[in-house]
Order: sequence, then structure tokens, then C-alpha cells
Amino acid sequence: MNIQVKNVKIYDGLSEETVAFNASIYVDGKKVGDAKNNGRGGANDIDVFTKDGRWNRDLISDMELEAETHTWTYEGETYSHNLDSYIGKLVDDFDEQRNLKRMCRTETLYRIPDETYDEGEYHTMKHKYGEDVKTYLTETYGDGVRIINEEVQ
Repeated sequence: MNIQVKNVKIYDGLSEETVAFNASIYVDGKKVGDAKNNGRGGANDIDVFTKDGRWNRDLISDMELEAETHTWTYEGETYSHNLDSYIGKLVDDFDEQRNLKRMCRTETLYRIPDETYDEGEYHTMKHKYGEDVKTYLTETYGDGVRIINEEVQ
């Protein structure tokens, strides 16, 4: 089972304790419901429905089981997701990709081989990425330099 969020709209101005958003939920390429959060803390609202618009308890149970196969780590401990936290992770991943795309339009993001980075941490060059920048980075840091602009879609 492949759970995805699409049509994600994030409302930064409304986000207080959690990310304010609304999104469509897809399973194996078919829309099955919607998710939203008002940004004031608390759980996401997740609605999964049948073709005739009724609550689909069987599918949501299957989705919960799928979500449990995905994990997250906090302070060295690993935990299984529930459907709420997994949808939140998918929205967070979408938001991170969106922000990376924005940054990569005008800057070059990269990681130097053999350096340790926290999640979401990169070196930044205030030049738009191109072959000249790639040549400079590989000549300076070697072929092992990881250029994030090449990974962002």
C-alpha cells in the first residue's frame, strides 16, 4: 500500500503549534480522502471515504497498519508511526521539498564529503546552480561532493 498526500496547501500564517494545511490523501494512486490541520496543536483531521461518500473504516484500518510499518526516531529511540503522525510526516516532507525547491532557484546547496550534517543542514553558495558551479565544487571538494540542487525535483 502506497499512501501519498497531494494537492497540499500549507498556511504558514495560521500555523502556531502545528503546521496548518489541507491535502488530498491517495492510496495506490487513487484519491481516498482528505486531511487537514488548523495549526493550533492537536491531531490531524483525516477523512477516508468510499465512492458513495461514506466513511471507509476498512480502508482506514488498512492505512493504519501500513503507517505502522514506517518509523521515526527521537533521542535515539525508534517508534512506529500511526496514521496521524504518518500523514503529518508526509506533509512535512512535502513542505521541506517545497522550501528546498525555492532555495535552489537562486542558490546552490551542497554537502562536503566526510563532514557531518544535521537533518536539513547544507552549505549554501549564493550562486544559481549550473555547470560552472558544479565544476567549481567538484574541483574544490572532489567527486564526493553532494549537490542538493541535483536531487531536488
